[in-house]
Amino acid sequence: MDKKVISPRLKTPEQIAAIEEVQLATESAMAQVVTYLHSSEAPTSEEAHKIIDTVLTQAGCESPEGHIVAGGVQSSAPHTKGSGVLKRGEPIVIDIYPRSKTTGYFADMTRTVCLGTPPAQLQKMYDAVLGAQELAISMVKSGTKCRDIQEAVEKFFIEAGFLTSGEGDTKEGFPYAEGFVHGVGHGVGLNIHEAPHIRRKSSDVLMEGDVITIEPGLYYKAIGGVRIEDIVLVTKNGCRNLTDYNKEFVL
Repeated sequence: MDKKVISPRLKTPEQIAAIEEVQLATESAMAQVVTYLHSSEAPTSEEAHKIIDTVLTQAGCESPEGHIVAGGVQSSAPHTKGSGVLKRGEPIVIDIYPRSKTTGYFADMTRTVCLGTPPAQLQKMYDAVLGAQELAISMVKSGTKCRDIQEAVEKFFIEAGFLTSGEGDTKEGFPYAEGFVHGVGHGVGLNIHEAPHIRRKSSDVLMEGDVITIEPGLYYKAIGGVRIEDIVLVTKNGCRNLTDYNKEFVL
């Protein structure tokens, strides 16, 4: 009898435990940043980045690809690292994706927060992103086509009144479309981005043992961005969320 071939992307219990250990460090760093935002009269991205690095280093982790603490309109560009003062009433996207120095495994998490009462449209964006994430997580199970999740989230945003349009203009300093401009998620392991890929035209199918992100977002250059990201373990009939951190928006 031929031996069963196991995809290298599928995680063993030991590998899942290694990812969960990094995720704990990620959540600790997130908590320290939120505490800093609460307590500082004029918080900055630079200080938040320092806090993240300190907490992760103490936990035996590193950030080879950096991290994101982007406020206001800076957050409308999904990969902007962020700089300057983080103002009240604006979105603050915090994306932390460290790697263990011991095991080499990554974790990944994003939260969006607002200091004080957000404008009505920003609150509506947040509510839509949270709803989209809940929809996507509900679809995760072994055998699900990744593109089906992507299409469902795209439809959800359209029905919520959030359209995606434009191609961006590098001359104006905004090389992105506006709206939902990226895939719902990706695999996480020894690489921060690996198969399976939840995006348009993906041929990947979820399998039991995949560890993936679920991270829908909305981005508008006049308002900023909102992204919420968890990592989950795909199971036969659903998934187990490896992220245990609140999704409180208003601080």
